[in-house]
Amino acid sequence: MERNYKLRIYYKSGVQKGNLKREEFFDSLDAMNKRYRELFKPKEYALNPTAWERINGEWLRMFITSAA
Repeated sequence: MERNYKLRIYYKSGVQKGNLKREEFFDSLDAMNKRYRELFKPKEYALNPTAWERINGEWLRMFITSAA
């Protein structure tokens, strides 16, 4: 199965703060959303993960409006 969803996770401190730390890939939107809710911290708005979906072979950023 092709993994069409990913989270990009960023460093939250140190000299790498704000830089990409790693990417996690998911088979389903539900699995990605579950992991996003685990990682989301309201007070760290700019450093929270970003969600992406592969459409026609291209990664496009998704905008999640709530961690609930």
